[in-house]
Amino acid sequence: MIAEKITDIKKFMSEFLIKSAFDEFLVNEITITTFNTFNITGYIKKDYYSKEEYEELGSPTLSEWRTLKPLCYEIIKGKKTPHSFKIILSLSLTQIEQFIKTNNIDFPIDNVDGLFLNIKYENNELTLITGTSLKIFTMDKSLEKEFDKYISNFISTLT
Repeated sequence: MIAEKITDIKKFMSEFLIKSAFDEFLVNEITITTFNTFNITGYIKKDYYSKEEYEELGSPTLSEWRTLKPLCYEIIKGKKTPHSFKIILSLSLTQIEQFIKTNNIDFPIDNVDGLFLNIKYENNELTLITGTSLKIFTMDKSLEKEFDKYISNFISTLT
């Protein structure tokens, strides 16, 4: 786990809310506090769709950031900055598999519960915190270290 403090908040928020750098991340949870507190879970309500529509979407469990980004942008934009927000993103199973393969990590995909990026804004500070969730206990931190490095490099290209 690493925590990265973002110094150029305006530039990062442009990348996050307007551009496409984060679009393929999945959304686990969103809490935005402005004049009200808005809570959004990224979990898709399967029964909202017909069977065919759901299958056409690829039978996802979580929404991609690109889907919820316009709604979040509408809540956040304005003359005043939000009081706070916390957005929890994660990689899809396919992205995790690719990540493990690309980085030559000897770690079974079945043991990975998720790779997360927590984006937190509070008291005029923006912090990104990585998280790794495993289904087993292990002393092997190779996956966590590589994910931390990946996110750190990813963020440095944006700011």
